[in-house]
Amino acid sequence: MSFLLRPSFARTPAFARAFSSTRASQLARMTVVGRLAAAPEEVEIPNNKTLVRYALGSSFGKADNKKTSWFRIASFVDGPQKEFLLSVPKG
Repeated sequence: MSFLLRPSFARTPAFARAFSSTRASQLARMTVVGRLAAAPEEVEIPNNKTLVRYALGSSFGKADNKKTSWFRIASFVDGPQKEFLLSVPKG
């Protein structure tokens, strides 16, 4: 029987994430080493939650061909981690 005529049994559940097929535990885990563009800021979002926003610049390349990649980061942290992020100075 041709694979085109067979019914598809691997159906996507209604609650599946449309943007990625990666498991949530493997998504959005990244380590970036660089310098802060500005002091982190605390932003309030709906449902009385807060997040910490900051921008990080990471440079790469040799002296004459040095380039910088910029990352805008939003951290959903609470407690001591949030206080630490807010206390880190620019630079």
